[in-house]
Amino acid sequence: MSRTHLSAVCFFLSALVGCKPTGADAASNPLEGVQIKRGTAIQVLTAPVQRREMVRTTSTTTNIESVNEIQIFPRSTGVITSILVEEGDRVEAGEVLAVIDPRDAQASLADAQIALKEAHEATSRLALTRDEADQRVARSRLAWEQAQREVQRNEEAGLLSEVDLDKLRLARDTSEHDHLATKLSAQISQQELERQKTVIERAELTVQRQELALSHTQIVAPFTGILASRAIKVGDSAGGTAAAFTLTDPDNLRAIVYRPQRELSFFQNSSDLSTVEIRVQPEALPGQVFKGTINFLSPTIDATSGSFRITLSLDQSTTESAGPRLAPGMLARIDIVTERRPNALVVPKRALRREGDSQFLFVVRESKAVRLRVEEGLSDDEYVELVLADEGSIETGETVIVVGNRDLEGGEDVRVNTLDDGQENSDV
Repeated sequence: MSRTHLSAVCFFLSALVGCKPTGADAASNPLEGVQIKRGTAIQVLTAPVQRREMVRTTSTTTNIESVNEIQIFPRSTGVITSILVEEGDRVEAGEVLAVIDPRDAQASLADAQIALKEAHEATSRLALTRDEADQRVARSRLAWEQAQREVQRNEEAGLLSEVDLDKLRLARDTSEHDHLATKLSAQISQQELERQKTVIERAELTVQRQELALSHTQIVAPFTGILASRAIKVGDSAGGTAAAFTLTDPDNLRAIVYRPQRELSFFQNSSDLSTVEIRVQPEALPGQVFKGTINFLSPTIDATSGSFRITLSLDQSTTESAGPRLAPGMLARIDIVTERRPNALVVPKRALRREGDSQFLFVVRESKAVRLRVEEGLSDDEYVELVLADEGSIETGETVIVVGNRDLEGGEDVRVNTLDDGQENSDV
C-alpha cells in the first residue's frame, strides 16, 4: 500500500470514531441503550423475613400392610358344597365362610360314638362281674372262718378222734384255698374294669377327634376382618395346599421401614419413641396426612444392607367416619420428624444465592440491595432457615430479594415491584 492510501485510511477511521450518532442512528445503537439501563434502578420482587416453625425430617416410602392378614387354608379335604360370603364382606371371628361335604366326617363321628357306647356297656358288665366276685370273696371268707372255728372247738373239746379232726382240718384248709382263689378272681375283675376305663377314654378321644374333623368341614374366620379375596367356588376339591380366602383387618395397619444405621442413635437417644412425630402421606390420597407411632425398633443392624428396621402402627379412621381411609397395600411416604425449631428465622428458598461454597442473599435497605452472607439451616419445599454469621444482621420484617437478584453484586439501587393479581413472577 502507498503512503497516500495509508493516509486516507487513517483519516477515514479518525472521522468514524469522532462521529456521534443522532436520531435514528442513536436509537439503533445497542451500546448506548445499555449505558442508559445501568443508570436506572433495578426492578425486583421481595418477600419478608419471617419467624415460623421448621422441622427436619427423614423420608422413605413403603407399602402399608395389615397387622392381621392371613391366607385361610381348608383343614379338611373334600368337595366345596356351599360358599356363604363374598369378597369385600366384613366377617366376624368364628363366622362360617364355606362348607366342605361333611358326610364322611359325620359317618366317622357316628361310628366313634357307637364304639364309645359299646365301651360304656362293657364297663357295666365288668362292674357286675366284679361285684359278683366280691360277693364270692365274702362267702368264701365266711366258710373259711367257720371251718377255723369248727376245728378249734373240736380240738379243745377232745371228743373226736384224730381221723375226724384231720377231716375237719382238711375242710378248713380247703375253705382257705377257696377264699384265696375267689379273692384272686375279684382282683382280676377289678383290673379288667380299670382297663375298660382306659378303653372308654380312648373311645371318648376318638369321638372328640371325629368331632374336630367334622368341624373342619366348615371354613371359618379366625378373627374379625374383611375378605380380601376368594379363591374357591362350589364344586371345587378343597385341600390343605391351596388357600381358600385371604382375610385382612383394615382397622389395624402398620408400616415397616428401613433406615440407614447412621440414624440409629437418634432413635436410641429418644426417651419415649411414642412421642416421635410420624407423618404418613399415601400416594392414593393426595393431600391427606395420617399419624403413625413407633411400635418396635430393631436393636440390630442388617449386615447386608447396613440398615435397621422400624415397625410403625398407623392411626386409621373409624368405620363411621366420612373421611378417607388407609388400605393395606397402599404406597405411602413416611416422614419421621427428627428435629423441630419452633421459632426459626426463614426466607423463601429463591432468596438464596450460591457462589462456590458460600451462600448469600440481598436485603433491601434504603432502596439499595445489601448483600449478606448466610448459612442454610433447616428447609422445606418453600422456605429455608437462616443461620447468620453475625447475630442480628437481619431482623424479622425486613425484605429480601427473591426475583431479580441473579445479576446483583450489592449496593445497586433497586425498585421494589408490586405484582398485580394474576401476574406471574416471571413477568418481573
